[in-house]
Amino acid sequence: MFGVHEPPVDVHKIAEQLDFLVVPYDFPDETSAVLYIHEGVKSIGVNQRHAPVRQRFSIAHELGHYLSGHEDYTERGEGEKIQVDGRFDPSDPQQRLEQEANDFAAELLMPEAMVKEEMARMESFDATILARRFDVSEQALWIRLVGLGLAPE
Repeated sequence: MFGVHEPPVDVHKIAEQLDFLVVPYDFPDETSAVLYIHEGVKSIGVNQRHAPVRQRFSIAHELGHYLSGHEDYTERGEGEKIQVDGRFDPSDPQQRLEQEANDFAAELLMPEAMVKEEMARMESFDATILARRFDVSEQALWIRLVGLGLAPE
């Protein structure tokens, strides 16, 4: 379905293939994105004031919620983006869902096999170049590399 063979992954195209409209919106800064389904119309509102790399991650994050079945959006009518302050509490069900959506977004935008392949092509490791190649923030890249056990020392 998605046919992604090299970075950067086109998250807008994936959203489109899943019948989502991606709508840039002037949200308050603390809201990255909102998934909304109403009468069969699926949309993701994304904060247009955020950097493009953050918007890409936010879209992938919302797709993660949807594809993981975190909410029954068709019953509720609306999915709410819950902000987490960075302290992960595994006993908090909402934080577990947010972490799962973040993990999904990281895998979607930076698939393990592609990350390894791109790193193998580099003469010397450069996080800035690698982040640009995947069209993600350096922070997201480092979190992914650490999670995969690939972070250089």
